[in-house]
Order: sequence, then C-alpha cells, then structure tokens
Amino acid sequence: MALTILKFLPIVVLGLFFLFGGHYFIYRSLVGVFSIENSLFKACLLAFLLVLPTGFFIASFVAHVNQSFLTKYFYVITASWMGLAINLLLAACLIKLAFWLAGLMGFNLNQQIIGAAVFSLAILFSVYGFWNAFNPRIKSIDVKIKNLPLEWQGKTIVQLSDIHLGHVHGAGFLQNIVEKTNSQKPDLILITGDLFDGMDGDLSIFVKPLSDLEAKNGVFFVTGNHEAYVGLERVMAILEQTDIKVLNNEFVDIEGLQIIGLSYSLGGDSAGVAGEISNEAKMINSLSGFEKNRSSILMYHAPANIDQAINSGVDLQLSGHTHDGQVWPLNIFTRLIYGSYNYGLRVKGDFSIYTSSGAGTWGPPMRTGNRPEIVSIKIK
Repeated sequence: MALTILKFLPIVVLGLFFLFGGHYFIYRSLVGVFSIENSLFKACLLAFLLVLPTGFFIASFVAHVNQSFLTKYFYVITASWMGLAINLLLAACLIKLAFWLAGLMGFNLNQQIIGAAVFSLAILFSVYGFWNAFNPRIKSIDVKIKNLPLEWQGKTIVQLSDIHLGHVHGAGFLQNIVEKTNSQKPDLILITGDLFDGMDGDLSIFVKPLSDLEAKNGVFFVTGNHEAYVGLERVMAILEQTDIKVLNNEFVDIEGLQIIGLSYSLGGDSAGVAGEISNEAKMINSLSGFEKNRSSILMYHAPANIDQAINSGVDLQLSGHTHDGQVWPLNIFTRLIYGSYNYGLRVKGDFSIYTSSGAGTWGPPMRTGNRPEIVSIKIK
C-alpha cells in the first residue's frame, strides 16, 4: 500500500502544482490586465481563486459519503468552476501571447479591452460547454462484420457509454437518453461501462428509466472503472431490478451473433483502475461455447488490448472511457495515450473498433472538446 502511494505521489504533487499554479496565473492575469490596485479586493480575489479548487476536492470527498441537497450542489458548483477555470486559464495564456506578439511587432494594444473580450469569449465558450454536456446527439455509423448471419443484416445496435449517472446527471438526463435511444428502434442495446459516476446516493431513482430501455434482442452491460468506485454490489443490486443483462466475463449467442462482455475490474480493484487484462485473447477463447470463426462483438470499457481482440477472432469491439478528452485541450492527452483508438471508428482488416466519446461527463459538467453521443450502429 505504501509503495502504491509513493508511486503516485509525484503525479499528485505535479497535479496540485498545475491546479493551484494555474489559478494563481489567472489571478495575476486579472490583476495585470484590469490594473487592479485595491489591496483588499486583490486579497479577496486571490482567496476566491484558491478556495474554489480546494472546494472541489472537499466536495468530491463529501459527495462520496453523503447525499443531500447541499452536498450535491456544492459538488456541482465546484465541478462547474473547474471547467470554467480551464477556459479562463486558456484565455489568460492567449492574452499573454497576444501582448507578447504585439510587443515584438511594435503594436500598442488596449489591454483592458482585449482582456475583457478574451475573458468574455472564454465565459461564452464555457456556457456552450455546459449546454453541450446535457444535449447528447445521435451518432449514426455503418459497420461491416464478416460472416454476419442473415438475421442480423441491416439491424441496428445502439451503444451507450460513460453516462455517469449521479449528482450531475440525474434521472431526468437518463430519461432523455432512454427516449433518444428508443427512437432508433434498436435490435440490441450495449452499455459499455461507467453507467454510474461513482458517487454515493440513492441509485434507485435510475431503476425506472433504465427499465424503459427497449430493444428486440435485449440490453446488455459491462462494468467500467466507475462501477468499481461506487461499489459493484450496489450497481448489481440496481441492475437486477431492470431487464438489463450483465455480462461478467461471459458471452451470449443471439441468433448466431456472439456478444462478449469483459468486466473492466478484472483481477481486482487494482486491475480495474488500471484497466488492464493480462491475456484477453486467452480469456475470450476460454469461454465455453465461444467459436472464433463466427461473428462476434466484444464489449470492453477501454479501447485497449486491440491486438489480443483481433487474435481472438473478434469482429467488432465497442469501447468508451476516453470521453475523447471531454474538455479541450485535454483530448490532446487522451490521443497521446490511446492513439488512433481514442475516438471513433477504426478498421483493421476484418476487425473494427468504435470508441464512443460517451453520453455524460465526469468532473466538470462541460463538453468543449466534442459532442456527447448515443451511437446508432447499423451492421452489415
């Protein structure tokens, strides 16, 4: 345990440095751009900008152990600030760059006008991000699957991923997701993890809307990392009250199409957090009754172990987890981690993988890097 803490300590320290350093940079930019000289106002502004990120950490902890009106909105407010702070920091950097370039070229810019304009645009961009986060679109794609049974030709599969139900995305948000999903008249609904956000609270409010999901051949679910955070037993207790079938390292054969579900929490909590499988191909091929040469779809939360999926005979892998970065420019980092599998459809021979950007959000209830989505897949 001590070694694990020491391993991640440098990352935590670096993260805190950027978090509080970024807020201090916003403070210095506001003071400099708007020529703030009042000592009391400056002190209050600095305190405000340091308290908010601290508040987010406190709210995240409290929201895990207590469910009330106050804790919920304390978390929502501080989480929303974190999203806004990212855009204010980008605005501060842009202003700094603009004045540096203007100085090189001998231009004299009005810093208050430029500052007001750029910070205002950052706020408007954030408002769009908040709206966008609660308005997922239908993303329609076509996927070819080798040796697809005639019964499945032209059928529709809807993938739901990373809805993150909890304090931010409640029953009303889920009902909207359900209505949009059902409007596609899906033959199959596959939920690829992080259905819940990992917060404590009354999860029973989600039973009714989850029970309203309609698909001719059923609704199937695999766990993500956040199911481990909220507690697998609690998640299973909720899903048992619905018609959703949990695939825990198993597969089902539906009219000749094999649907494989691998849990993200394989090998215990540590593996669940890391999201790694030591030998995915071996696990899939060891499933009783699984036939490598028949059509198959793999549900696994993260776009990982691609070569192992190919070697095991999987035709289509459905994943999520990345959120495609969620808040720009964080998608740069998710692309560095997951490469071309970070988002969207990728085809490699007879193998295809679709990584969804997800329908919900984690942390800041904001989407500025992409659109949240419900994926409607027509298979051929």
